[in-house]
Amino acid sequence: MNSTIKIPVIFDKSHITTLGKKMYSKSIDLIRELVNNAYDADAVRVNIYLMNNKIVVEDDGSGMDKDGLYQYFTIGSKAKSQNSISSKFKRRKIGELGIGKFSSLGVATKFEVETWKDEFKGRVVFDQSEWDKDDEDWSVPLIEEKNETSKSGTRVILYNVEQQFSPQEVADRLRTSVPLDEKNFRVFVNDVEIKKVFIHGKRIKVHINTKYGPISGFIIIADKPQPLKNAGIECQVKNVMITKSMFGYEGFGHGINRIAGYVNADFLPFNSARDNFLVDTGEYRVFYKSMRDEVSKAVKILKTQESDKLIKQSAEALKKASKLIDKAFRDNPDLTPISKIHVTESHKDSEELIDGESTPWQVKKRMERKKKTPERTKRNEYNIPHVNPITENKILKKVRSDLGIKYGFVNEGLEGVASYFLNETIWINREHKLYRYHSKNQDNEINYLVRLLVAEAVMMLKPADLRQAHDYQIKLLSSIYAKPDK
Repeated sequence: MNSTIKIPVIFDKSHITTLGKKMYSKSIDLIRELVNNAYDADAVRVNIYLMNNKIVVEDDGSGMDKDGLYQYFTIGSKAKSQNSISSKFKRRKIGELGIGKFSSLGVATKFEVETWKDEFKGRVVFDQSEWDKDDEDWSVPLIEEKNETSKSGTRVILYNVEQQFSPQEVADRLRTSVPLDEKNFRVFVNDVEIKKVFIHGKRIKVHINTKYGPISGFIIIADKPQPLKNAGIECQVKNVMITKSMFGYEGFGHGINRIAGYVNADFLPFNSARDNFLVDTGEYRVFYKSMRDEVSKAVKILKTQESDKLIKQSAEALKKASKLIDKAFRDNPDLTPISKIHVTESHKDSEELIDGESTPWQVKKRMERKKKTPERTKRNEYNIPHVNPITENKILKKVRSDLGIKYGFVNEGLEGVASYFLNETIWINREHKLYRYHSKNQDNEINYLVRLLVAEAVMMLKPADLRQAHDYQIKLLSSIYAKPDK
């Protein structure tokens, strides 16, 4: 005959301290837990003091009465979930599980909770050595007094601290894990206030309504690359960061460390340590997909900005290269393809420089000959390689030298021709693999441009053979790089 009996579920007393010690992946998060408790209690100011073998966290919040202390030491209390809005500032309470206070045992063997509210003042001491003595006794001593002051608040003191935290380390951790943006809430470490880091840059508003709830915040494309601790998008619940993410763009390159910002989604489920989400849930999958779409838009803007920045840098390099080329042409007027390159009237003075010791009459004759030169040159006159027609979409940047010679950057692709002369302009393929390689360093970029421009200029002179072309190039390059004999 079958029978049914009941088996008691027994929770070993030692597990309370074990769970507390293993509550967080980083021990420093125990300070975050205490600060967030102060926030839930409507504190305006939280003071953290880091001393040798002792940590003090005190606040001016609502404090606790006797019933509040009983609730404080109730494991898994539903008090915060049932009363999720604070009474004074109507804050959304952060704490949920009710075991975080025991995380102090991860770095200390003893902690003390002292609190004031109305006429009540109480002090509870949790000493692990005393707690472990009796398996049957689950109580902790409460010293009850009368509050002789009008203040309220709570002070938590950790004794016999085995792990030391620097003020900077604590400040960096709290800067992203407690709601410092909230009004009437300030946190100090050793009397120095923790401030949120403000990142300058383009702000893209995020506001997405999902079936689980809203996602709101900003994606920031910073003006400058950010340190690792600032880069990435803070993913928050109740305005407190759980983790950071780039939503699959971590290895993208193109200045991805300029992407920062924060988004808040209160519907996201997270683990007990509050350092990651439950990624296999429907809520997180919807959140991740929505945010990846938003980040992809920011990445497109970032790519454009990075491209514009690089083109601007290349334009500066081209201007410097053109000055060097101009010098070579002045030193070697016989090697200047001035009749092949259209020079505007506004550069007459520069043309006189090209002629060296020419008389005004000779300059006038040269100008008359040049006016007879067709404005456009046939495509294959200088063995110009086959390229697609020049269009506005293809042109990246145009530059004119002091002598009026026109240069420009185009996009002919990685395998396209490196440079060519067309429409009175020397074009440089900025996407060519050699250009990409040399543009990593501006000096290398300038030297590469000089070699390309000299080569194009020599080809316009139609040298008789390769030896003559080589000699022309050496002569022009010597004017640029060779130092004169003393």
